[in-house]
Amino acid sequence: MMAERLLADRTCKSSKPKARIYYLADGNGLRLQVRPNGAKYWMLRYTLGGRESTYQIGAYPHTTLDEARDAAAKARKLVTAGVSPSVDRKVSVARNVKSGEATFKAIAEEWLARNKGEWSPHHYERNKGLLDRLLVPDLGALPIAEITEPMLLKVLRKHYDSGIRESARRARAVAQQVFTHAKDTHRATRNPARELAGSSLLKKPEVKHFAALKPEEVGPMLRALDKSGVEPVTRAAMLLMLYTGARDSTLRGARWQEIDLKAGAWTVPAARMKSGREHKVPLPHQAVALLKELAKQTRRSHDSFVFASRGKAGFLAENALRKRLHGLGFKVTAHGFRSLITDLLNEQGFNADAIERQLDHANKDKVRAAYLRSEFFDLRKTMMQWLADWADAQRDETKAPALPGNVQPLRRVA
Repeated sequence: MMAERLLADRTCKSSKPKARIYYLADGNGLRLQVRPNGAKYWMLRYTLGGRESTYQIGAYPHTTLDEARDAAAKARKLVTAGVSPSVDRKVSVARNVKSGEATFKAIAEEWLARNKGEWSPHHYERNKGLLDRLLVPDLGALPIAEITEPMLLKVLRKHYDSGIRESARRARAVAQQVFTHAKDTHRATRNPARELAGSSLLKKPEVKHFAALKPEEVGPMLRALDKSGVEPVTRAAMLLMLYTGARDSTLRGARWQEIDLKAGAWTVPAARMKSGREHKVPLPHQAVALLKELAKQTRRSHDSFVFASRGKAGFLAENALRKRLHGLGFKVTAHGFRSLITDLLNEQGFNADAIERQLDHANKDKVRAAYLRSEFFDLRKTMMQWLADWADAQRDETKAPALPGNVQPLRRVA
């Protein structure tokens, strides 16, 4: 019996279609099938378990002669091992499809969706932002089960070394939760982000706090704000920070349905509070007047954002107030208003428990917290009205308002 001759590429190219399918043999079962419509396919004939079968390798010329020979050699090894090349291909396709459905991005989006109802809007947006900006661009398309510790570290170090060290560390913590979700749902077997938790290459940066606004700086800051032409929404937010002592994120995400202008109260739902409990905030008359004016601009419906903006979140961005304060010449954070209020009101002799409740601070004394359930709303209403009047006096450079009758200022220690 004559041995089959090896094909030449020119023979494959020059082969013409005929009325019926015919084959050009290359040897060892590899053949080029030529169809009447001119299409050409590489086919491998093999015998497994006493049965002859055909395995389609690919179309010519997309699959070249050399590539077809390599594929045929790999297929023959499978046959020798007792594995059908066709079955092996189906398993590989299924595995690849599964990996495609279990990419880092897909798992991350699933994790976000699962927790959205339990997180505050601020917490959700922060986690989503870290994923979108720091992790998904490099890791999103990769099967999560294939991501290794060195791969993740390389991505985190890129951002860490660029100067956004704390964001890179937070991104690692977010990645750890995404990998945990992947493990819990049996789509990953390891958590490389957990292993990097104590990495010396991702050290916690030294925290440099901006100083809080000092009492003597309140007047100059308010006068600068009045002259600055800052947009009404941002200006109102800055003043409300001072009038309420609310956290930056809580204030920026406020909706009109939370505000009762007639009662002079702002009720923040538990889901938006760091403490996880509903928080009722008294509004001094300056705040009420400010909100009435702002309503003309931002109250489109019951659930509209009070401090609406065109940003993705629908309300003022995270750094908006800090940037405006810096633009006015005061290198402080919006959070610094809370430190100012704490120091000022304590120094003036206001009820310490009322101050802590106004700022929604957790009581570190668990026994005391169990018995002290008062909201101190009336005390806080008087206290915050005094604070707003005091701020007006600082701006106008007039005499500070008298303290309520039951309040005695503390003496400064020389």
